[in-house]
Amino acid sequence: MSSSNYHIMQLHGSFQALRQGDSSVSIYMQQAKSLFDELVVVGRPMSLQDFNLYVFYGLRGEFKDLVTSLITKTELFSYVDVHSHLLTREFLHKNSLQSMDATTSLLLQPPLLPKPQSSTHLVMSHHNSNFKHYTHQNRGQSTTD
Repeated sequence: MSSSNYHIMQLHGSFQALRQGDSSVSIYMQQAKSLFDELVVVGRPMSLQDFNLYVFYGLRGEFKDLVTSLITKTELFSYVDVHSHLLTREFLHKNSLQSMDATTSLLLQPPLLPKPQSSTHLVMSHHNSNFKHYTHQNRGQSTTD
């Protein structure tokens, strides 16, 4: 086996083993594009369909619904199209996680309730002032009216 055939096999093996892991969409897509470009340089360009399948296979689970949608389309998507779709999904996923984090932190905080003493004090003060007002008005009236 010549070294160029060995190199081509290595590139295909690297492409098959490519996984997004913790990488951003942009970094993952750059790695895939780099492998694709190397195959072009060695004279063994990969089809766009194969490129997309390798990229889709290596994505994290949060992209699987998008991948299912893209695979069912009849047209092939270019690198730029796939990258754009993935970036949009990544952006929406991050925003939904941040929104969930904010909601969760709000839900985990204890509710803000008035202190029992202060509300009792307000109620008693209110009754006392009404009582004083009532008794002050009724003081001057005679009981024989």
